[in-house]
Amino acid sequence: MMEGVGRRLNTPSGFLLNIGNHSLNGREQNVLFRNNGDETFTEVGWVNAADRIEDGRGMAVLDTNRDGRLDIALRNFYQPAGLLQNRRGSGHWIVFELEGTRSNRDAIGARVRIRTGAQWQTRVVTGGSGYLSGSSLRQHFGIGSATRVDEVAIDWPSGERSELRDLEANRLHRISEGSTAPLTAKRSEN
Repeated sequence: MMEGVGRRLNTPSGFLLNIGNHSLNGREQNVLFRNNGDETFTEVGWVNAADRIEDGRGMAVLDTNRDGRLDIALRNFYQPAGLLQNRRGSGHWIVFELEGTRSNRDAIGARVRIRTGAQWQTRVVTGGSGYLSGSSLRQHFGIGSATRVDEVAIDWPSGERSELRDLEANRLHRISEGSTAPLTAKRSEN
């Protein structure tokens, strides 16, 4: 059953590596990168103890307590799930929850672009984010010191385009395909 694990098949002698309850590809140091805004990144996992050595299998990014700061859920091999809750961050944010009407209901494939001042940011709604992982369908943008978003452009999978202007920060905005205004805009929601 374990033929070849820990030894070459073409050798008459050798040893079988007993890995017990561990995997052959784990126990590596986690990394966390901060976007510097100039097409470079800085490794910052050591700042908040995210740089633990674990046998990682899955990760999801979401706002678990709806405070506008993204948290990270981790799943490791033979360990309970973990949550790295973001308790830092003083900048403003905006979140979009999209609902397709002509496109698929979850708006998977929709592209959201926002503008604050001269800076543009883009997110694409995806249904999965990696091996054994799936993050929130909500599209979160950090907007720093801006208190409003000047412009939002949503390109839906159906080919339709929605454009909105002057949206308030620190809120969840629900937008239905074909609408020109958010359905709701709330500070937080439980």
